[in-house]
Amino acid sequence: MKNKYQAVLFAPDGDYVTDFHGKDTVQEVWNCVADMGSRWVFYPFCCVATDKTIVACWDGAPIGLEGRRIKTVSKYIKESEFLIEEIS
Repeated sequence: MKNKYQAVLFAPDGDYVTDFHGKDTVQEVWNCVADMGSRWVFYPFCCVATDKTIVACWDGAPIGLEGRRIKTVSKYIKESEFLIEEIS
C-alpha cells in the first residue's frame, strides 16, 4: 500500500495540527502549504508526514527531524529555545 502524506503544522510552543490529508506526493503537500494563507502566523514550522512520521521539514529545520515521530518533534520544539528566538 502506498503511503499518503499530510502537512503537520507546528506552533512555536510545539503544539501542532495536521492538514491537507491524503495527498499522494510530498510535493502536493508542499504546494498546499504554500497556499495556506495567514495560518503561517500561528504555525510557522511546517513538515510533511505520513500517518505518524516526519518525511520532510521546513527550510532551515534542525538536521535529524526527518524520520522522527510527530510527537517526538513536537516535544523537541517545546523544549527548544532556538525556535522562539528565530521568530522573535
